[in-house]
Order: sequence, then C-alpha cells, then structure tokens
Amino acid sequence: MNLFIVEDSLLIQKRLVRFIEEIPGIHVVGVSGDIYEAYQQVQASDTDAMLLDLQLGKQNGLQLLKEVKENLPAIKVVVLTNHSTDDNRTQAMRAGADGFLDKSKDFAQLPDYLLRWQ
Repeated sequence: MNLFIVEDSLLIQKRLVRFIEEIPGIHVVGVSGDIYEAYQQVQASDTDAMLLDLQLGKQNGLQLLKEVKENLPAIKVVVLTNHSTDDNRTQAMRAGADGFLDKSKDFAQLPDYLLRWQ
C-alpha cells in the first residue's frame, strides 16, 4: 500500500516515516506540510492512503480531506492530530475521514488502521 503523509512538523514527519517503514507492505510515497502541494503530489502518485494532520500552520487539513474525498474517493484517509476535540472529530468524519486518531494517545493504533486497508 502506498501512503502519503500530510504533516507540517518536520520532527513528526521523520517519526512517522520511520514508524511506517517498519510496517510490512506499506510504502511512504510522499510527505508534505502544505495542503496544495500535497494534493498535487497525491494526484500524481499512486496513493492508496493518507495520514492527515488538521492543523498545518495557517492551513486547515479539513479542506484537503474534502478535496480528496470528492475527487479521489478511493484514497483512505486517517486524520492524525493533536487537536482531537469532539468538534474536530465530527467535522472530519462528516468530510469523509476513514479514521481519526489523537497523536498523543492513539499513535500505536496507526498500524492497525493501515494494515486493515492492505
């Protein structure tokens, strides 16, 4: 499975890539901290799934989630955020998220989501 990561923190980007590279059968095909760049790269790659942060500097990941689900609906999207309020969860699920995880509490569940989609 080809995975694209949308995360603006370089530290978390590196941590995610290292973590995901340990999961058999999952390949990181791109990483971006910008929703516009990410969307272009996802369109140009063979992306099967995406990890998406909600807070990307001044950008909102929900905008990218809506765009992906509208135009590339086969891509599975897991929102992985530090802002896991009930409101954010509801908005993400309504926008089509296939999963919603809190970075600080649910990080270990990420492989389960990804392996389920292989």
